Amino acid sequence: MQKVLICFISFFVVFNLEIFHPSLLSGSDYNINQHRTSGTVIPPSVSKEESRPVLTVTPREIDLGSVKPGETVFGEFNLKNISPGTMSWSTSCPEGWDGVTGKTLRGSVSGEPANLSLELKIAERAENIPGDKKRIPGYQTSMKLEAAGRELICNKDLKAGEYRKAIKITSAGGQRTIFVDFRIHALQEIPSISLNPQRLDLGTQLPGKIISKRIELINKGREMLRWSVAQPQANVAQIPGELQKERYLSFHNEVLPEPGKYIIPEHLKDSMELIGKWTEKNGYPLSKGAASSIKYRFNGTGISVFLQSHTEDGNCSIYLDEILLNLPDVLSGQWEKKELVIAEGLAEGPHVVTIVIREGSLELEGIKVFGKDIMRGPRGWITVFPNSGTTMTEIDYINVKVDTSNLTPGYYGDKIIFKSNAGEEKAEIYVDIMSDSGPKIIDVYLYSKDKDYLFTIDPQAESKRLIQNGYLKEGIAFRLFMPQTPGTTNFYRWYNPVKRDHYYHYDRSGGGKKLDGYVYEGTIGNIATSRMTNTRELYRWFNPSTGRHYYSTNAKAATGERKGYRFDGIAGYVR
Repeated sequence: MQKVLICFISFFVVFNLEIFHPSLLSGSDYNINQHRTSGTVIPPSVSKEESRPVLTVTPREIDLGSVKPGETVFGEFNLKNISPGTMSWSTSCPEGWDGVTGKTLRGSVSGEPANLSLELKIAERAENIPGDKKRIPGYQTSMKLEAAGRELICNKDLKAGEYRKAIKITSAGGQRTIFVDFRIHALQEIPSISLNPQRLDLGTQLPGKIISKRIELINKGREMLRWSVAQPQANVAQIPGELQKERYLSFHNEVLPEPGKYIIPEHLKDSMELIGKWTEKNGYPLSKGAASSIKYRFNGTGISVFLQSHTEDGNCSIYLDEILLNLPDVLSGQWEKKELVIAEGLAEGPHVVTIVIREGSLELEGIKVFGKDIMRGPRGWITVFPNSGTTMTEIDYINVKVDTSNLTPGYYGDKIIFKSNAGEEKAEIYVDIMSDSGPKIIDVYLYSKDKDYLFTIDPQAESKRLIQNGYLKEGIAFRLFMPQTPGTTNFYRWYNPVKRDHYYHYDRSGGGKKLDGYVYEGTIGNIATSRMTNTRELYRWFNPSTGRHYYSTNAKAATGERKGYRFDGIAGYVR
């Protein structure tokens, strides 16, 4: 009886628990925060705090790094509302910045991220900031914020230095502050790579020669410049891109008779003509005074001129085939180094370009003639040493060696690419390879002293005599032919120590000249006795009062300081 009563009581307790507290039973999915009403579950109430929108911005800070004058950098923020629904937001310029397109940028954001783009641009040139007593130049800085097609542009003049700018974003979810970090480099601080010259004209060469030139590498900034020469590209027959169909010719003359006096290089005398007053600057022609002009004859489909510098008051006119051109005002103002394209797409054939300087001065570097195919040499035909380094304020000299071995006749060009922490710079190289089967020519150098003119093809072998007697080098006078060249003969030299006069003739006996007192000094090469292709006259003059002779390829050379000389015939034909 007692056992039956205990079992009954246990059953009663369990039954009541199931009725009043079903959640206590194992396996029940009943929620204690819910109650049943006609079989429907009623959700709990939501507080106002839980439904408030929340704006998140990532990242909270962007570092744009170092920005050079003239550069533009970019950044991006992501905005998101992590609560249900759509939320409006707005932002304005950083404190102290002027809004150009308005004062506020507005947008909206939901659960999907929205972009807030940022663009920072630093002006290329520094100017004095109004009201700045220290008169430290500043750079106009532009910050553009953009979202969903709308933009806000803010400007401020900033000096070189580091900056951390706060941008406040206001929304129903509160205010968020994001930051933009950047550093403005002053122009004089930034490493800057400069090559001089940027273009090398190696002239006309025979195959099998090794030509050496030097390029100056200069850092125009204060910070360290790190540079290296890029590996040459694979060997291809034609040069890609802008080097196609362009032939560069430099006006630079390495050998000048005296500082400030420019002479047209020997290989350009048939094409180039200078009128008026010209001087030289670093070996390049520089016009002085009004009414100076340069005339250049070329064969091709176009031409451009490389200008080294131009004064602010400069004014010039340009003619093509005697017709005045109406070119854009590209020569106005003061500047350094510019390429002026004069004409393109001309009919293939001979043309003449003339530049007349009306006012100011103009320094010329060279020209490019369009319409001539060029080739690239085999891998390794150009070597550079050193091929990497660091440069502060010193000048680094880069040795460039060009090997013309295995080059067939034709015009060749290539680029040496310098990569650095200041960007990329290129040096162009051009060389014309002549046929080995054609007439071989040799350079003849002129040395002078007190109107005694000594021609030699080997200055090094005669250096002792030249130095001891005080001869001055005047450069390449003309070119003679190698021995055994058809149509040529030996060109002999004599010297009279009493008269201090050199005499030259292709006749070993002197060609009827009385050689009393003259010492025979041998041959200096071969000269043509009649006109050959691409040759010109070598004129001879004689001064009866001094008994001295003078030679030149210029028919009007015996004037001015050489007054008293009379024409004495043609000594022969030279290149």
